[in-house]
Amino acid sequence: MDRRTFLMTGAWLSTTGSAWPWMARAASAPTTVAVLDASLVDARAFSVDAGRGAMPVFETGDDIGMLWYTTLAPRLAATPGLLVGVTRASDHFVLQQLALRSGRLVEHSRHQYAGGSAAIAFLMGPRES
Repeated sequence: MDRRTFLMTGAWLSTTGSAWPWMARAASAPTTVAVLDASLVDARAFSVDAGRGAMPVFETGDDIGMLWYTTLAPRLAATPGLLVGVTRASDHFVLQQLALRSGRLVEHSRHQYAGGSAAIAFLMGPRES
């Protein structure tokens, strides 16, 4: 395990109480892009660690659809990679629909947090042959 993967896994252990192997693998991939909702505690912790690893991080903002069409889709089309993040359930739903309809990505893993925020951690990546 390299330093970047160790840091990401450690942060996720401290904030969520468990580490997901898929999150650690995504953190070590050079073409991983992160999406998060900074109003969520778990997303803020993830953002700090993603920044340390030089992973591009994008805030969901007010319109996840706009983020997909203006930033994420063109970036993932130019350099296929992984899309990882922590967002509200509503933003995850929209992003999931857009990503899956693009034909380039499938959802590989998802974890819904307990609690009122309905935060979801996810990993989407290229279709496997």
